[in-house]
Amino acid sequence: MIVNLFKSFIAICLAIVLFNLEGWTQATTSAENQTAEKKTEEEVADLKKEAEASAPIIDFFKKTTVSGYVDAYVGYSSNTPANGIVELRGLDTRHNSLQFDLAKISFDGSPSEVGDVGYVVDLVYGPAADSYHSFEPVAGQQEIIKNIQQGYVSYVAPVGEGLTVNVGKFGTFVGGEVLDTIDNYQYQQSILFGFAQPYYHTGMSASYDVSENVSWGLYLVNGWNNSTDNNTGKSFGWSVSVSPNEMVSITQGYLGGPELTGLNSPWRHLLDTVIGISVNDQVELLFNYDYGFDAEDLPTYTKTTWNGIAGAVRFKSLDGKWAFSPRFEIFSDGDAFATGTKQTLKEITLTADYRAIENFSTKFEYRVDWSDKPFFNGKTSQSVFLIGWVYRFGFGEK
Repeated sequence: MIVNLFKSFIAICLAIVLFNLEGWTQATTSAENQTAEKKTEEEVADLKKEAEASAPIIDFFKKTTVSGYVDAYVGYSSNTPANGIVELRGLDTRHNSLQFDLAKISFDGSPSEVGDVGYVVDLVYGPAADSYHSFEPVAGQQEIIKNIQQGYVSYVAPVGEGLTVNVGKFGTFVGGEVLDTIDNYQYQQSILFGFAQPYYHTGMSASYDVSENVSWGLYLVNGWNNSTDNNTGKSFGWSVSVSPNEMVSITQGYLGGPELTGLNSPWRHLLDTVIGISVNDQVELLFNYDYGFDAEDLPTYTKTTWNGIAGAVRFKSLDGKWAFSPRFEIFSDGDAFATGTKQTLKEITLTADYRAIENFSTKFEYRVDWSDKPFFNGKTSQSVFLIGWVYRFGFGEK
């Protein structure tokens, strides 16, 4: 009897212990789960904070296109200049040298909607950047500005369909060629590009699309290639672009203002006409005419004039890998304004452009220049053989 009671007592005690142990285990597990859940919630909150903090940066790069290129060439002049410099070149001047020319990276956050604010920054480095900025009139400015090809802020004002206003430093609005050789028919830019026109401006511009076929631009700038002005006057410019149909585009530009150091008169004037014709997908034509006059011949202020015309054709293969582009040009510098010599110049350039892939250009080029004066190292002509390589890269939504 006693033994049975003792066994029952032991069984009851064990049951109580097991029940309490199960409750303790459940409580412990619940506490651990709550701790884990709390930790997870904290981690999620931290991730949300990080995402919110990085959102503006992500949004910034979503609205920005990043692109650039690397440019190199090798050239040889038949005159074998002792100083290694090919005459009549604004850029790409080296003779008999494997030459790194330019590296560029661009950040394009241009606005696209009315009320938007954006920007463009083009950073450049290399000998071409030095030559491009070699006309800066204020001592020391070339070293400060030479690695910034463009840098401006844009705003689309709520005027009509949108008036785009730019403030800063930007490439010129005149001419048919640009600094970026991969975007030109030829590798070696024309005489007009190097001697008849400015490269860039610092100031303000406004542009407006009147219709699908007509647009205009207004410009208030320091002058020709001036990051800091060399006088207190400003230059004024305008441009009108007309596309009567899908094949033809005509742009007329004007730039005028004081360019003499410390003087606000007389003015320099430039009239620039560019005509582009797209015959079909395989044939394009480009014409550029310039007429300018100034009063650089001090102290008499004698009027100096210059004018020139360039015409080029581009034939592309059906697969787009090859293009052939001849260019012919005549430039009159009868008052020695542009080249420092009173002369009439002519040039023919023959260019074959091969692109194994669209963004890698290899240009094989032959150019011959003539003058009615012994301008080319004591001779009246020179021939230049050149191969140029440009690789372009980029990413972004635009």
